[in-house]
Amino acid sequence: MTKTLQDLIDESIFISTEYQARLAELTQGAGWDVDFSAPAFTLQTEPPVTLTPYLLGTESASRGSWIWSWQELGHFPAEVVSAAVQAREAGERLGVDELSTDELPVAEGLARRLTLAAKAVTGVYAHYPAGAGGGVTAWLLLDGPEFELPELTVERMMRVIAEALTTDTAVDHNLAVDSYAKLRGAHIEWDTAATCVVTVRDGAQRFWFDDHQISGVEPAEPAVGPEILVDLAADARDRAATLRQERAAAEATAARQEAEPRRAPVPAEAPVPAEAPQEEPEPIEVPDFVETEHAREQREPVEQPREAEEPAAAHAGAAEADLPFDQEPSDRDVRPGRVSTTVVPGPEPVRPAPEEAPEPAAAQHREPVEEPTVEREVEREVVAGPGVPGSAGTEAVVEGEETAEEEQGDRKKGFFSRFFGL
Repeated sequence: MTKTLQDLIDESIFISTEYQARLAELTQGAGWDVDFSAPAFTLQTEPPVTLTPYLLGTESASRGSWIWSWQELGHFPAEVVSAAVQAREAGERLGVDELSTDELPVAEGLARRLTLAAKAVTGVYAHYPAGAGGGVTAWLLLDGPEFELPELTVERMMRVIAEALTTDTAVDHNLAVDSYAKLRGAHIEWDTAATCVVTVRDGAQRFWFDDHQISGVEPAEPAVGPEILVDLAADARDRAATLRQERAAAEATAARQEAEPRRAPVPAEAPVPAEAPQEEPEPIEVPDFVETEHAREQREPVEQPREAEEPAAAHAGAAEADLPFDQEPSDRDVRPGRVSTTVVPGPEPVRPAPEEAPEPAAAQHREPVEEPTVEREVEREVVAGPGVPGSAGTEAVVEGEETAEEEQGDRKKGFFSRFFGL
């Protein structure tokens, strides 16, 4: 069976709207912090609320693309990228290329559409677009016991559907109503392709459709009794449990794929003819706020001046107007939170021993000079936060400490520079 990206969006749009309303209640306009090494997404409310974040990907206007978090495993814990891996596997299975292509050009509303589609195949229905500074937005799915929804009623169902339709996101309303009813444990009975009756605990509603658009709604007689609704609610819980199992399997896949490169042997370097000059490797650009003293030492004594970069334009999704139930679940004036992570260290690099140049005879009688001991530096990494270019605060926030070899550090920084659009 194949589907399109829009099919998945239609399947999730109504229940997504309901979960976003619940998230808006939880946030109360408060700030937030996200620590991917925990992992934890903490709302700075009273009392604080801690949710589980799943990083889908980042959208950057300056980079001009969306990158899925599974593009290069090992930079985040497997749990954090498990929903993205689950979405990728579903995309491959259903033929939805947008979910299985590692990087996509930025388009208006693309990040939100990818997030809505990911909800349909992961069963995690709340999202938060977290500003990471520099015009970069990290799109997260959020989960936790705080998202438990009350039993569906006619009034709640009609309010959710009405609010969701104001976004003009749904295309196939028949599919959207059918999916929402099943996900919420309601009973849906189709008389024809143009009309159906949805029965919930306290009543029923008949929906009329014209060319897959809702054209009318009216009260109806319930089609089933309470005992059937109990069974349907159990079916909905079973579907959610199946998606959780798939996500656990995706987490194991992410951990396994991240570990596989470490066991791979280091390929031997191809011999270079003596007459062919060896090119110096191009240094990896690393932002100042993730640069270590060791990295700066390598680039001395001369640092080439860099041309002033143009300020990053607002990302495409910023032009979308706030809409009820589907709006950004935080106040626009709220100070940005901090985004941090502990990167999984890689293997120790294997380097060929340098050839010793013959020492002149005159130098052979010199007294040996003791070389100074070089302490192993500790790299502190701030992905985003106050004090970082593009953030609102003035002090850098450091979350966690990691030691890493030079080659692994360069690889990590190169990925973060691209992933977070730096």
